[in-house]
Amino acid sequence: MMVRGSIERSELLSVLKGKGTKMDKLRIAIMYLISLETINHAEVEAVEAALREAEVDRRAFQYVKKIKSLNISLAASADSAGRSNIIDWAEKLYGQSISAVTAGVKDLLSSDQQLAVARTIEALTEGKPNPEIDSYLMLDPKASKSGSIGGSHVKGPFKEVIVFMIGGGNYIEYSSLQELSQRQEMGKNIIYGATEILTGTELVEQLALLGQKMGLE
Repeated sequence: MMVRGSIERSELLSVLKGKGTKMDKLRIAIMYLISLETINHAEVEAVEAALREAEVDRRAFQYVKKIKSLNISLAASADSAGRSNIIDWAEKLYGQSISAVTAGVKDLLSSDQQLAVARTIEALTEGKPNPEIDSYLMLDPKASKSGSIGGSHVKGPFKEVIVFMIGGGNYIEYSSLQELSQRQEMGKNIIYGATEILTGTELVEQLALLGQKMGLE
């Protein structure tokens, strides 16, 4: 759905009325919703009715629908300068806009673009001068105390790498680094970690909590 842009409503409704847990159905319905370029209210209501029939808690779905509608209405009704200011306000209130997230995921899934983290690790482990890593600091415990702890670039090459994200991590970053490590010419062992990596279920639970705080049912 993310690559193609959407899915036939009849195909989705068939899935929602078929086998699968309530969480499975809710997750695919949310994926359908965020993959839409515009919202057809009749179609979305039909999907929501199918969730209701399956006795699914719809707060996460309704929260995404509300933010998605906000993004679309802002894009349609505001001029460039005003839209920029309003989106800044909306992102402070709701976090990064769903349209931005959707666009980013589509780009990653439909192209050979390399994530910033993979580009950075590739440059750092090669140990060659690169403007993208000029600001990185090298801390070498073996260096003499009188010597400088920083340099124009990290001295390499390196084959053992630990990448740790302070904050949320995600599968796309992990997958991008895994592809990098598996390149025959690279021959690197890369370990990826983060403060928090949510499962699909945990993400939906967070969306449901946001929906609850907005008074959605």
